[in-house]
Amino acid sequence: MRLAEIAERTGGELIGDGDFDVRDVAEYSDAAPDTLSYAESASQRKKPTSAGALIVPPEVDPGGPGIRSEIPKLVFARAIALLRPQKQPEPGVHPGAHVEAGARIGEGVSVGPAASIGPDAEIGDGCWIGAGARIGAGVKLGPGCVIHPNSVLYTGVEVGARVVIHAGAVIGSDGFGYVPDGKGGVEKFPQTGTVVIEDDVEIGSNTTIDRGAIGETRIKRGAKIDNLVQIAHNVEIGDGSLLASQVGISGSVRVGRGVIMGGQVGISDHVEIGDGATLAAMTGVTKSLEGGKVYMDAPADEASRVRRRLVVYSRLPELARRVSALEGKQEESGRC
Repeated sequence: MRLAEIAERTGGELIGDGDFDVRDVAEYSDAAPDTLSYAESASQRKKPTSAGALIVPPEVDPGGPGIRSEIPKLVFARAIALLRPQKQPEPGVHPGAHVEAGARIGEGVSVGPAASIGPDAEIGDGCWIGAGARIGAGVKLGPGCVIHPNSVLYTGVEVGARVVIHAGAVIGSDGFGYVPDGKGGVEKFPQTGTVVIEDDVEIGSNTTIDRGAIGETRIKRGAKIDNLVQIAHNVEIGDGSLLASQVGISGSVRVGRGVIMGGQVGISDHVEIGDGATLAAMTGVTKSLEGGKVYMDAPADEASRVRRRLVVYSRLPELARRVSALEGKQEESGRC
């Protein structure tokens, strides 16, 4: 593809020879003379690369043909989509799939082998249902959804448009709710709610999202959830929030817009996280947090305070030696 076409279609500014023929994309250090890569800074650009064309920020010289952008990685991501388009499956229901009576299948839908679609389910136009996926009774899928192999959507789950659910995810299973019976045992609290996933959400492999106990669990528009994440019943995840792998969120948590959670963040039940908060990896949240701040440690605290504590912690061995030495001098003085 011509570099000029890539620049136009990705929203970048062409530099130099627009007729340069880009064969593929590549990482900066592994690029070949006929590939396109990117550099995010002047310091990275100082490192050697064999890329024939580069996407660079405004203040950086690509050293040849290239594309200029305020956000080089974003333009590079768009270039990948152009040069390595995903192959779309052919529309139709595979003979080995099972579609129950009353299910409504839109136009251009592909249903893979061993997939099953329950009664009264609604599958929007252009959806792809992967091999072995289970779409339960009454599930609603908006147009353009991709449900990868062996995913399970329980009865009554609602999914918006252009949602991607990766392999092995389970959406709408029972939340973990039990009530002591006063006799040393417990009784199950019925989980009769649902899960609502809004437009443009992506959910990673083997992630589990529990249905609401009575109401709903809701994942709002544009949220992106990594692999191996657990979201409990009645949780709300705000628009555009990003959750990395192994995050665990307890019941009835409210997560605001644009919240970022690093890997293995854990959140106690009934906590609220404000808009724009960032939680570093392995942060443990036991109480509500204000938005717009960075948190770390367990229990969670503002990162600036945690870093000051860490400086003190690092000096503890030295302080202990000094105290020990002073105590020794005091004992000697007392014996004199």
